[in-house]
Amino acid sequence: MNLKFKFALLFSLLVFVILTASVSLIYILFADNRHNDFSKRLWAKDVQQYQAYYHTNSFDSALFPDTDRIAARQFFALHTVIVDSSMRVIYANPETLHYTIDTNFLRSIRSHGVFNFSEDKREGVGVFINEDHHPAYVISSALDKYGLLRLGRLRIYAALVLLGSIIITVIFVTLFVGQLTRPLLKLGEQMQRVTESNLRERVDVKNDYSELSGIASNFNDMLDRLQKGFEFQKSFVHHASHELRTPLASMLSQTEAALRRELTAEEARGVLQSLKEDQQELIELTNSLLLLSQYEQVSYSLDWPKVRLDEILYDTIEMVKRMFQGITISLEFTHVPENELYLSIRGNDALLRSAFRNLIRNAFQYSDNKNVQLIIEADHDVIKLHFLNRGKVLSRPEQERLFIPFFRGENAMKKRGFGLGLSIVRRIVLLHKGQVTYSNNTGNENCFTVSFHKTA
Repeated sequence: MNLKFKFALLFSLLVFVILTASVSLIYILFADNRHNDFSKRLWAKDVQQYQAYYHTNSFDSALFPDTDRIAARQFFALHTVIVDSSMRVIYANPETLHYTIDTNFLRSIRSHGVFNFSEDKREGVGVFINEDHHPAYVISSALDKYGLLRLGRLRIYAALVLLGSIIITVIFVTLFVGQLTRPLLKLGEQMQRVTESNLRERVDVKNDYSELSGIASNFNDMLDRLQKGFEFQKSFVHHASHELRTPLASMLSQTEAALRRELTAEEARGVLQSLKEDQQELIELTNSLLLLSQYEQVSYSLDWPKVRLDEILYDTIEMVKRMFQGITISLEFTHVPENELYLSIRGNDALLRSAFRNLIRNAFQYSDNKNVQLIIEADHDVIKLHFLNRGKVLSRPEQERLFIPFFRGENAMKKRGFGLGLSIVRRIVLLHKGQVTYSNNTGNENCFTVSFHKTA
């Protein structure tokens, strides 16, 4: 059962239930009103009959035929009897009516004053009246021919209205559901055209602020993320294979060249030294790839302890100074924080050290004077760490691709490296709910800014 048919069926069923309940309520109310109205008219007829009988001089019954003819026009198959207190029938209409006195029935009439009853299709009212010391029971019954006829017509009309309403509802719902599901079907067709090799396909988004527009927009956003992920993966595999091929090809060519001729001890040592450098380069590249892959699987944790970023920077500076000879690093604050807690975030100490070490090393390698300047800017909301150096700045296209794995700018062509350091930095910063950006405010100054928002 498809969604269109299911929705039409459920909606039609709901309308059918509501209409049936409404029509049934109207019918019940009309039937109850008819019954009450007929009972009141019979009660009025009983009172009138009692007064006509006991308030006529000498109980003259000559007036009764006229009263009976009037009642016959108002009631169909009217039967009326008057029973006195001695349980004797003193009046019957029609005269041929044979009434059997039921003392229990008369007792019920007397206890209630007015007692309604029914016999097959006949409806009746029994009344006990005691005026001027003339206690008597007046019992009338008749067929509500016209009331039942109107009730029957109402039943037919209600059935026709119910049937017509259901037919109209089914037609309307079918058309409405068709209009409603047409955009969904179109959206589904467009989604089917999206494949691994066709991620540039996008669904149409109408600016009507409807739920379907929201779904289409979210689907397009998902495709954007998938496309970026596939492009990243494709680029990563391409560059990784290229970077791995280079040292392996170099090692293979050197080995083949050495095997083709007799080498002296000094030449063999040179070949081995070159192979060692290629192997170290290969190990460094492999470690970087494994590190980047490992960080992709790490996620932020509220269980991380609070760490002081300035202390991590101081330790990292000391470590980097031992690694690079001649490096000069300065660290300063834009202003002294009012509270030392402004310098703390929840984080992983080892990961942050790795990120800061990569940024300092990057600033050192691409600086003109081997000087690296660090600036800390902290308040109660945000902590910003600026890593600055003087050197050749990146162009706008290079800035857009700066954090892509294996990308290297024009200023890195003569430097050793693989273009993975900034990708690792960005991943670590994102893990800590932060962001890293690049800017060049002056003509020859590069600045990487790492921002962390304070968390509880």
